[in-house]
Amino acid sequence: MTPAPSGYEAVKTADHSQYDFKHPARVNKDQLRTLENLHDNFARLLSHTFSGVMRDVVDVDTAFVDQTTYREFIMSLSNPACSYQFRLGPTSGQAILDFSMPVVFGAVDRVFGGQGSSQGVDARQLTQVEMGVCASILKRVVADLEATWQPLLPVEVSRIELETNPDLMQITAGSEIVILLAFEVNSPHMSGLIRLCYPFFTLESILPLLGQRSWAGPPRGDLTTLRQQNMQRLANTFVPLRAEFARGQIRLCDARRVQVGDVLEMETGRNEPAVVYVGEEPKMLGLPFTNDRGRTTVKVIDMLRAEHEDVINNDTRQLPALE
Repeated sequence: MTPAPSGYEAVKTADHSQYDFKHPARVNKDQLRTLENLHDNFARLLSHTFSGVMRDVVDVDTAFVDQTTYREFIMSLSNPACSYQFRLGPTSGQAILDFSMPVVFGAVDRVFGGQGSSQGVDARQLTQVEMGVCASILKRVVADLEATWQPLLPVEVSRIELETNPDLMQITAGSEIVILLAFEVNSPHMSGLIRLCYPFFTLESILPLLGQRSWAGPPRGDLTTLRQQNMQRLANTFVPLRAEFARGQIRLCDARRVQVGDVLEMETGRNEPAVVYVGEEPKMLGLPFTNDRGRTTVKVIDMLRAEHEDVINNDTRQLPALE
């Protein structure tokens, strides 16, 4: 007679499938698949949100969906951490949203004018200013989460609390089964994970909805819809606009003697068009123009073409003069 496994951790049924007593499957495969499909849309919404925060292209993909114990989830978090526990209505249960520290420090660095990199930043507690930045990002993420559940049922996220020590988050028993969804965040200078943890009792009342109907987000290949959504989010974004009307050189010793009222001779002619920059990119040619209100503006006369690229980087005098 074959002895039972130590601690009765697992047994094999007649069809030779293994059952793990430590990690019982409280959610069946169909319900888990529906939950994953539902949160694929959450990943897309997170991509839009972090692209706006980072002012750069940020990809967010579903890394994995798993059933584990709450104790193992807590042990997987860093300490200090940036974790938010909240109540998910209309259920009476709680859940946890955790931002890995590389994601947090990368977003903070970008908000304060950096490249959005977390390299070289040691693990440490968040400052009050950094917590404020995280709170503003969290508001948008919470809106994304509520929009994620909307096709299935209306939910409301409330009683949000920040916790930097994972050991102090006791929303359920350590042996309780939780559904863990992880999302991988990638930008040119930062990568990390966002974890979403649902205890089983939080989802228990809505599991029948996951089993009765299938749900899928927008087609992955629908680039037109994605482009329209991105355009709507970027429509109200401000970018600096400047026009360079003249260029010139002066010796440093002469520059030190310049006073108010002195006239400086520039190397560009009065009939040469100005280069108009959008952000740091030269995009258009223009002329000084006074509008009806008497304000000096720039009148766009042409778009920059490929043959102007070398000219912009070197000398505007080579641009065609206006008649």
